[in-house]
Amino acid sequence: MEKLGGRNAGLPFFAFLDGKGGMIVNAKRPTESEPEGRNIGHPFAPEEIAWFMKMLNKAAPKMTQAEAQKIETRLKQQKK
Repeated sequence: MEKLGGRNAGLPFFAFLDGKGGMIVNAKRPTESEPEGRNIGHPFAPEEIAWFMKMLNKAAPKMTQAEAQKIETRLKQQKK
């Protein structure tokens, strides 16, 4: 967790890695007031879903727009 930037981030915490184990992006969403970011956990809120989609775009650049839309739509349909 610490190596991936998740020390004291809470659970769930996740990061996308490259083929060599290097971090591409993690679940800590930076904000103006918290530039180091705060863990989004399981994305429910609109800003959390938006960050998760940015994470996917960075980690899976070959993902199609249709595939991304399916994921985003499903996340937005969730109920807490």
